[in-house]
Amino acid sequence: MNKITIMLAASASILLSSCGQGDVLYADKAVVNLSPVEGNPSAGYMNLHGGSVDVELVGVTSDDVLRMEMHETVEQDGMASMEKLKSIPVPAGKTVKLEPGGKHLMIWGVGAGSQQRGLLKMTLIYSNDDRIEIDAVVKKAGEAAPAVE
Repeated sequence: MNKITIMLAASASILLSSCGQGDVLYADKAVVNLSPVEGNPSAGYMNLHGGSVDVELVGVTSDDVLRMEMHETVEQDGMASMEKLKSIPVPAGKTVKLEPGGKHLMIWGVGAGSQQRGLLKMTLIYSNDDRIEIDAVVKKAGEAAPAVE
């Protein structure tokens, strides 16, 4: 190989290695806890990881549910209640947790196919027009939480 080819290969390698996870908008550890009561909504949780710019999660969809909404549990005067959210801010380089007692998804009518597979395919829609598909582990009431790294 000549010197130019070696230099180009080394430069490409350095550029590619500098594109770390912190620069990429993604989500992981997605779980849907099915409601033990037929007709009541299930709950969805995950980690949203910010990319290189601030964005907002503006919607979540799935072809195998009747309805899905973003909510937040809030406490006022000692009483907990849920408020529907229009968006969830995801700051650049930060992680936002959707978790019990905080921001989460309310999901009505998870399809039998997703329940049998144990996975629900979702599309996350962001304010910058990014759309990210993820698979959430579907967990029936009383099942142990899946092992996630």
